[in-house]
Amino acid sequence: MSQSRIIITSYSDPDLDGTASAIAYAELLQNQGKNTKVAFFGTPHREAQFVLKTFGIKTPVQAENIFNQEDKLILVDASDLRGISNFINPKQVIEVIDHREVNQTGEFPNAKIQIELVGSCATLIAEKFFKRKIMITSSSASLLYSAIISNTVNLQANVTTDRDKKICNWLVRQLDLPKDYIHKMFAAKSVFGKPLKEVLCDDFATFTFRSKRLGIAQLEIIYTDDFVNKNKEEIQKVLIEMKKERNIDLIFLSLIDVEKIKNTFMVIDEVSKKLLEQILGVTFKNNIFHKNGIMMRKTIVPMIRDIL
Repeated sequence: MSQSRIIITSYSDPDLDGTASAIAYAELLQNQGKNTKVAFFGTPHREAQFVLKTFGIKTPVQAENIFNQEDKLILVDASDLRGISNFINPKQVIEVIDHREVNQTGEFPNAKIQIELVGSCATLIAEKFFKRKIMITSSSASLLYSAIISNTVNLQANVTTDRDKKICNWLVRQLDLPKDYIHKMFAAKSVFGKPLKEVLCDDFATFTFRSKRLGIAQLEIIYTDDFVNKNKEEIQKVLIEMKKERNIDLIFLSLIDVEKIKNTFMVIDEVSKKLLEQILGVTFKNNIFHKNGIMMRKTIVPMIRDIL
């Protein structure tokens, strides 16, 4: 009798962390004799595409083209129903690996759950190679290293842990990276080949706390000051449209400058502004606030949840 196929996937249109974690975890399980295949719903994020192209790694197949109800599923860098494909039956999921405090792991009744609060899901996958002394290919090492650097903003974001740093150092010792690689990777995700609204929708997350719907757009790019100066009016227009279209009570944009290591928060309404001012202990001016250091969305969401 043939072994059941296991599809490893992430959120639809996965970011670099989800892309890297899925590909590397498939490699590890294949080394253990498991019948695994990586497949994604939608298209990997532009940063993920840059890394795949840089290291000559083939983009995984479209899940819609191969997915069937007999497959078992593993979710990496994903732990709730928001953002995953409607094709996925939660009962098919046999494992969930993620690093978010706010999750819906109870929605996957048949899954082994691993939720650990590190900076990147890629850290959890890389640790599996390291702890079990399993040889890792340069392709997977490159992907995992890149994902950790991206998710932790070169190990500077407040989500960064000693585990992220340790495993990152282990991975980079095995690599021969191109010159100025980290800058080029960050620059790649700062170039948008589509309208701003689509860009913000690509990395937009919604949450519901006590009947209040919260929407947070997050962009991690270089030269955020220039971006705000050139696009302030359009950003505000897009946020207003998204708030109305998605029936959202609270909404804001978090811009992260991945080289200057700072946050810029933008709001469009008084309620959202007062909430952020309360949580962050800041004062907005003209609906904008600049903050040195970096607070990722995954850190801000639990703070908002506790207030609401």
